[in-house]
Amino acid sequence: MSIEKMSLVHLVGTLDSLDAALVRCCNSGIFHVEQPGRVAKGMGFSPLREENPYADILQLVTEVMGSLILEPDYHDYSSLEMDDGQVREYLLKIKQELVEIRQHKSELKERLTDHRQALAQVQHLNGLNIRFTDLVDSQNSKARFGKLPADSFMKLEYFSDRDFFFFDFDHDDDYYWGFYLAPNTEIEKIDQLFASLYFERIDISEYAHETPQAAIEALQTQIQIEEEAIERCRSEIKALREKNQVLVYQIYSKIKMLHDTFAYRRYAACSGKRFYLEGFVPTRKAKEFVSLFDDLTQVLCEQEQVKREMNVEPPVKLRTNRFFQPFEMFVTMYGLPGYYDFNPTSFIGFIYVLLFGIMFGDFGQGICVILAGILMWKWKKMMLGRALMRCGIASMLFGLLYGSCFGIEGCFKPLFSAIGLGNIFPLDVLDSNTSTMLLILSLVVGIIIVAAAILINIVIGLKKKEYGKALFSQNGIAGLVFYLGVIIAAVLMLLLNVNLFNPVFIIVVIVLPLVLMFFHEPLGEMVKNRRRKRAEKEKFSVVDASFEMFDILLSYCTNTLSFLRIGGFILSHAALMLVVMTFAHMAGTIGSPIVIVFGNIFVMALEGLIVGIQVLRLIYYETFSRFYESSGKPFEPVKINFKNEGNS
Repeated sequence: MSIEKMSLVHLVGTLDSLDAALVRCCNSGIFHVEQPGRVAKGMGFSPLREENPYADILQLVTEVMGSLILEPDYHDYSSLEMDDGQVREYLLKIKQELVEIRQHKSELKERLTDHRQALAQVQHLNGLNIRFTDLVDSQNSKARFGKLPADSFMKLEYFSDRDFFFFDFDHDDDYYWGFYLAPNTEIEKIDQLFASLYFERIDISEYAHETPQAAIEALQTQIQIEEEAIERCRSEIKALREKNQVLVYQIYSKIKMLHDTFAYRRYAACSGKRFYLEGFVPTRKAKEFVSLFDDLTQVLCEQEQVKREMNVEPPVKLRTNRFFQPFEMFVTMYGLPGYYDFNPTSFIGFIYVLLFGIMFGDFGQGICVILAGILMWKWKKMMLGRALMRCGIASMLFGLLYGSCFGIEGCFKPLFSAIGLGNIFPLDVLDSNTSTMLLILSLVVGIIIVAAAILINIVIGLKKKEYGKALFSQNGIAGLVFYLGVIIAAVLMLLLNVNLFNPVFIIVVIVLPLVLMFFHEPLGEMVKNRRRKRAEKEKFSVVDASFEMFDILLSYCTNTLSFLRIGGFILSHAALMLVVMTFAHMAGTIGSPIVIVFGNIFVMALEGLIVGIQVLRLIYYETFSRFYESSGKPFEPVKINFKNEGNS
């Protein structure tokens, strides 16, 4: 439950060896590169600015892989002996072959589309039993083939005095297919008339020689020829892919490595023919990293442990025990802690598992939660699935204490009777005495969690020498004394009739902490003994401090009462399952199992989601807000991503 200790690594060498050094940094998987800092400037180094010479060839090989339908991935390229010129010539040759095949395929597809559309149109003229040429080649008249909207067809009778004939051979609800004849002297006027009626002409000049039946057969033959030609194009591309994919993958892997490592040169600084590069590596692997450069005689690699006085900002890598590691996603969602802060993952994970189990306590449903988590992790690699496995275990344990398994209450009574705890467990959640006890215990759990969060804030504040935060704030020692003092005094008065509210207690435990919280900012400055110039001093506002005190007192109350929802969800879960069992009893022998199954599914889906959200809310608002500052930057080692961005 800590933050990985980092060492600052310095790499100095000849500029010719920079690429080799960067390759080893990328392959190590543990080097977080930084922009050149004050060390580089003090040594006379300046930032390196260059254009990447591998950008064009990487784009070329990527285009070739896309045309060959090859997914980007890494292949060992140690046996590749082609130089840059040979690689470029080889890729251009493949690209040209692919362009020709695809261009031919595209032309075939266009012709195929045209012929399919023509076939669909000509099939509507199948009722015409004369040759197209007998109509098209007439010297005294012109024929126009096409389709006419159904509503326009009905309007033709209004133009019966015009010199044309319309012959229809097929129709549906929307169109009439056919042709119209008109004398050569009137054809232009008739064309204008039919255009106004939205007549759509069909160009049949390419195959208007014989009857429609012969044209249909000719089109079908042509379509078959073109489909076979397109399939041959696909086979050619497939053969080209199978023949060249190994070599293309090797070229891609090498070029990608060269391109990405060259891109990291922007982090290097140079002076003459020397380069300087710095970054962070985990301290426990620092010696291993330094040893990677032992055989590079022109590169010197040194490391030093990061210290607070170095005035550097190391990246943050969380170290969490394996059980609570899935809950790092909740921490990173809120933002990473600072390098010198506290890794709260185990603390948060424990609270989340505990509260989820308490609020969603059912042995059988807990098993289902575990199975759902396993499926989410195995199939989708969702970190939430691993978290659900832990939550399911807690649900099973508390379900055992509540005596609930898929809503069937009391099924664990024999177990507890056998071990001598039958008078205590399982708990009858809906009993009035038990319900009151659960609500009180919910408050106790909330008080412990709030107090623990304040203690964490105190430790962090003292560690960072932020004494105003650690000693005098509402989440410091003053706030802890006031919060726990008032609660303990109230509990003793209510349960044991012991009155601690005497003048000394009121002054020491209530008044003094409130005064310290009221003046926590100026007091913090005094303790640190930090004198600032008048222009930098912030004027203390009594009005602002008064409103802040009101908010502090209100938050103590609301934050504590928020934990009552824990007991509320215990009762609501039991009540929902009681409703399910009541309906199951009413459904009879046949319907009862169906109601129980679907009732459990409904309760798990509804309440499981709500409980998960509510626990997260308690963590973020009632816990995180008391001590957490998301000021860290993530540890991102340099690497070569050979796969697509979306699939990585």
